Order: sequence, then structure tokens, then C-alpha cells
Amino acid sequence: MAKWVIATVLALAVTPAAAQSSCGVFDFAGPYADAYFKAAPYPEGAKAAEMIRTIPDGACHQDRLLPLLSETLGPVIGYKAAATSPGAQKQLGLDGPVLGVLFQDQMRRSGATVKIAEGARMIFELDLLVRVKSDAINQAKTPEEALAALDAVIPFIELGDLMTPKGVEVKGPLLLAMNAGSRAGVMGEPVPIDGMTADDLLAIKGRLSRGGTLLAEADASNLLGHPLEAVLWIVKAANARGMPLKAGDLLSLGSMGRFQMAAPGLIEAVYDGLGEGPVGVSLTLQ
Repeated sequence: MAKWVIATVLALAVTPAAAQSSCGVFDFAGPYADAYFKAAPYPEGAKAAEMIRTIPDGACHQDRLLPLLSETLGPVIGYKAAATSPGAQKQLGLDGPVLGVLFQDQMRRSGATVKIAEGARMIFELDLLVRVKSDAINQAKTPEEALAALDAVIPFIELGDLMTPKGVEVKGPLLLAMNAGSRAGVMGEPVPIDGMTADDLLAIKGRLSRGGTLLAEADASNLLGHPLEAVLWIVKAANARGMPLKAGDLLSLGSMGRFQMAAPGLIEAVYDGLGEGPVGVSLTLQ
């Protein structure tokens, strides 16, 4: 049985009928995928916000969306935690993050040029990736065990997509159904973790700028209090959904600061504590 089918069956098996009702009567995944690949706002955003009301319901819709995205975006290469800050969780009506899936063709290298029109309502934010060294990470229960199962930390600018028309209030269940707003991301050079401590990761500070103007600065404590706590959350959430991690997977640990609406210019992120140059992307209108 395919992994996506298994995940959907598991979601349905543990979800009360009342909570899963919209997944059976509301066709979210197909129309959303059509809008996603047209880079157009999902037209039924207001209805989806009304219909998709619980986290299990959002997970069921996400399970149906993922294979449709994979057909064009390629294989799964990792996972992301969205809404890692208390402020974002309060705004979304959540008591924790939500899980997103990353696909191969979403990833770009530092120095790339990205058209803003590749997204419906593109945003960007200061983020961090870590890379999984071995599937032992699936048994990690402590920050130290998580650290031992990683081999690199990677500077990262996430390019998300709000995807709903302006004025539609997105809450946590709909964000989850939308694959946590994942659109693309720009990766810097991997920095080996070998020799780093948990304190070293916590000490990372980032600055985000556009055209040389500082937009945001934040530190790694915004990632669920510690980057390794974000790793452990992704491990637990992915495994609970029938998606165990494997060597080489990339984990996006969440936004270190407020997201910014995409506008033309050179976007750069610099990280103190990683010993690497900035990661950058040129956003253009055409």
C-alpha cells in the first residue's frame, strides 16, 4: 500500500466522524492543487476556512493534496514545522506547530532568481534547515539524540505562499490542509554539525535584508525555544502521520522572525554562528 494511502487511512481511523466530515464531502485537494500550479489564489478559500475546522480534518485534506503536488514537484525530500512561535500559534488558533512536506523541485540554491508571480501571494522569511544523517533520528527523544542523528545545518530563506484571497482568515486546520503554505526555498551551503553542541545551535542569530535594508533579526530560540526542540517536534509529528524520516531528509525548523510580503529586490539572510556567507535570492516581477 502506498505511503500516502497508509497515512490517509491512519488519519481516518483515528478521527471521530464529526471531525472528519469535511474531508468526505468537500473537494479541497484537487481545486487547491490546480490553483497552486497556476500560482493563483485558491478561489474557495472562504469556504475552506469554514469547512476545515479541526487539525485531524486538515491532516486528511493534506494527505489527499500531497500526491497531487508530488506528481509535479517530485519526491519528498523533507518536512517543515510551521507556526513555531507563540504569536503565530495564537493568530492561527493553534496550541502547537503544523507539519508541512518539502518536495525536491521546491528547493533552489543561493543566488537563484525567483519570479514573484511563481506564487499567488508569495512571502519570505528567515529560516534554518538541518539535514538528517541517519534514520536513528526516528528514535530520538532528547535534544542530544536528535543532534547525533543530524549532519549539517543549512542557512535557508523560505518562500511561502498564502494562497488564499485577501481577507480570508486562515486558521491552523486550513494552513495544515494547504501543506503549511509551502512554495519554495533557497538554500545556502551546508555547515557540518560535527563538533557543534546544542548551545552552539541555540546561539545562532539571523538577519534578513532586502536591498541592504534590514527587515528582521531574530535568534534560534524562536524555533520552539531551541532548534533541536523543533527537530524533535517534526520527528514526532511525521512519524505519527506514517512518514518516518530517512538519511538526507531536510528539516525546515520554522520562521525565526515575522514573514515579509514578497517585493522585488535582493533578499539576503546572514547567520552569526554558522561561519558562512549570506544566502540570497533575487525576487523579480518578470
